[in-house]
Amino acid sequence: MATEDRDILLLRQAVDLALGNVTVGQLPFGAIVARGDDIVATGVNTALRDHDPTAHAEVAAVRAACRDLGTLSLAGITLYSSCEPCPICHTVAVAAEIDRILYAAPKEWVPDLDGPPFPQVLIDVQAAARELDPGRITYVPTPAARDPFTAYVERSS
Repeated sequence: MATEDRDILLLRQAVDLALGNVTVGQLPFGAIVARGDDIVATGVNTALRDHDPTAHAEVAAVRAACRDLGTLSLAGITLYSSCEPCPICHTVAVAAEIDRILYAAPKEWVPDLDGPPFPQVLIDVQAAARELDPGRITYVPTPAARDPFTAYVERSS
């Protein structure tokens, strides 16, 4: 399968994970760690359930991949995220030596998630991460990338 086709397929699967996460009352974020066509691990955001501000989809997927592979290095791996990774998730991916981070929805699409506001310092750090790490992180327009946010807002209404 061509790399671009595989990337869209795996991003779409990350979006589907996020959408499924909304149906169980969690936040609309999903992630996949893959090596080529092989999915190594997946993750969803469980911050609400776990009362854990670090229980993000990307962090969960990276933790699971490292545990399952028995390594701290995910060199040669791609992280597929339903949404642009926050500074926590981006940093975790860099620390794990992930080669590429692809995301389906820019952070600007994220609605109010009924929690504390995203602090300005994190917004600034996220913007800096985009600029400092442009070779690793890429936005890839993906069909239905807004669907998890729409479902979350509808469910919360």
